[in-house]
Amino acid sequence: MKCKSCGGALDLTSTSCPACGAEADLGRITGILGLVCRACDAYNEPRARTCVACGKPLGATETALPAAQAPAGPPAPPPHGAAPPPAAPEAGAAVVRAFPRSGAPATRFVPAAALRQPQPEPPAHTPIPLSPTCPRCGAATGPGTFCAKCGQALGARGTQIVSQPFQGGRTATQVYGAIVPGRVKLVLERGAGTEGAAFKLADETTGAGRTTGAVTFPDDPCLAPLHATFLYRNGGLHVRDEGAPGGLYLRLRGLSVPLRPGDHFVVGDRLLRYGGPLAGAPSAPPDGTRRLGSPRPPAPAIVLEEWLEGAVAGRVWVRGGPSVTIGRTGCGVNLGDDPHLSQAHAEVVVDANGGARLRDLGSSNGTFVRIPPHAERELRDGDYLRMGREVLRVSAA
Repeated sequence: MKCKSCGGALDLTSTSCPACGAEADLGRITGILGLVCRACDAYNEPRARTCVACGKPLGATETALPAAQAPAGPPAPPPHGAAPPPAAPEAGAAVVRAFPRSGAPATRFVPAAALRQPQPEPPAHTPIPLSPTCPRCGAATGPGTFCAKCGQALGARGTQIVSQPFQGGRTATQVYGAIVPGRVKLVLERGAGTEGAAFKLADETTGAGRTTGAVTFPDDPCLAPLHATFLYRNGGLHVRDEGAPGGLYLRLRGLSVPLRPGDHFVVGDRLLRYGGPLAGAPSAPPDGTRRLGSPRPPAPAIVLEEWLEGAVAGRVWVRGGPSVTIGRTGCGVNLGDDPHLSQAHAEVVVDANGGARLRDLGSSNGTFVRIPPHAERELRDGDYLRMGREVLRVSAA
């Protein structure tokens, strides 16, 4: 930069010409805004004499040489105790420059390629071999997350969640090991008793009902004196239906179960009976005249019945398949206002041959299916049972 008055050389930081004393406008501005280094384009505070980024002098005294004209020969070694200067970037390589705040240590050139270096991947875990059989009953598994035979939880593609035992011989699907007397309790979720009450199953055999056994609910008129029996066998807990008229119901474990004509199940506080496939139309009389009636639903069609307290038949629905949804509203079978019923609670799936399966649709309170009279079922931690008005949860401690 030259002086406008005498043509003498000016320093960018000068406020006046050293030769004639004329005012230098640019020097006054740079004294307010600061300077940009010609070598590295780094910003510098006002009145700075050397660049905070590259260390080169600022202004007219700058004598930086281009990289192509840099003197040959090895660089001088750094002073004792000083850190070696960073290597200059390769020709044509992208460079990231940093502009430090005033007083902050200078940041040198950083090759952009160094910022894109891939990070080392964490060491891979040794995969656990999966088994195509159920860890509880040994049955072959297929698609789904539960064993079709015993209801055991399974991993992806019908395999075990963990097939290698941990130290001590237990697996993730056998958290509590063998279930022995005293390790299981029944927790009352809702019913005629006090919600949250716990009944410890401390004996080999424990009765439950209205008046008989260690688990009693005297205020529930829908319970028989001895309604069910809990018993330990072969490291597991089982429940036996004692043939009470009201029946014993087990909550579905995320599976669909087959329905046979006459089977009972509970959704919310509603007891339903599967009546089976709709019977075919009777043959017409000899003269060919049909009886008048409502239009028949398209096949395959099924019959669902509602049973009221006291074993009295209620409403009857005839619905066509292949799917009949059951819930509070907006379903094939609408049961109305029920605080324990989801809007779409369960579903009966009907195949072309007339067979039917029941499955829960992710309801909050679950779907319960009746255990055949005097039959037994093995229980696991987290199972729900319904007998009478009581809903009990199995808890292994």
